[in-house]
Amino acid sequence: MGNMTSLFSVTLLLNGPNFGGELPSSLFQLKNLIYITIMSNLGKDWSLPTNAQVGDDTQLEQIVLVRNNFSGAIPSWIAKLEKLQTLDLSMNNFQGAIPEAIGDLSSIKYFNLLGNNFTETIPSSLGKLPAIEVLILGNNALQGELPASIGNLQTLTLLDVGSNMLTSTIPSSFANLKSLKYLVLESNRFNGTVDVLESMKNLTVLLIRSNSFIGALPDVLFSGTSDNIVVDIGDNKFTEELPTSFADMSNLVSLIGAKNSFVDSATMKDVCDNTALLVMDCDACECCEVCCDGDDGLDYVAGAGVY
Repeated sequence: MGNMTSLFSVTLLLNGPNFGGELPSSLFQLKNLIYITIMSNLGKDWSLPTNAQVGDDTQLEQIVLVRNNFSGAIPSWIAKLEKLQTLDLSMNNFQGAIPEAIGDLSSIKYFNLLGNNFTETIPSSLGKLPAIEVLILGNNALQGELPASIGNLQTLTLLDVGSNMLTSTIPSSFANLKSLKYLVLESNRFNGTVDVLESMKNLTVLLIRSNSFIGALPDVLFSGTSDNIVVDIGDNKFTEELPTSFADMSNLVSLIGAKNSFVDSATMKDVCDNTALLVMDCDACECCEVCCDGDDGLDYVAGAGVY
């Protein structure tokens, strides 16, 4: 394959002729290759080469290896792909730690490791990615704290670390994420307040259910956007009332807040009138058409595809 010097794109889709095995290291040495796409090839096991000699003249911009049977670790040589903008390894069986060297991918905009078996902590080096827009690490087995360095990512619009085993509070540095629109922290072990969210003026989707967040929601939450707003804060330890600003939001299309510790009648009637989908604990929402009263109520919401 190393002799195919004019090749600029490689694509293998939907099982092909039963492909699999280790990708040849020579593939990553082709000077004109820009795109590698391997998707939904489940017939055999796959792996990336442990060693590949990547030159400074490599043009590779996109590696998409989605929903295959790739396993093993992410090799450190990937960090030498200076022009790489998209790295999507989602829905595979990759394992081990996320390499610190990933922080050297100065051109990366889209980095997706969803649905693998990555363990250990999120490397702080990810906070050095100057062009990153989408960072998806959800549905793995990552542990430890969210690195404060992620707050340095001024271009970040989507952060998903849901369904891991992460702990700690949301770092105060996240107040610097001015471009962030989508934040997914659900199904972890986070705690503390969410006051830092009030600085995220462009936030439109907030999915933080099934953690141990406490306190009141910031009153100015979502005040800086006219886009449709989707919120799932269920199964936490939030208290007091819903923010009064929620009553004035005609763009609040979905609010799931059941299984918290809000005060009685925490939900204003205007929130009920303005929100297309609203699910709260029954004692916290007299005006709700759908409310949860114990586990039976949550089962109902799960059946509705919300939880």
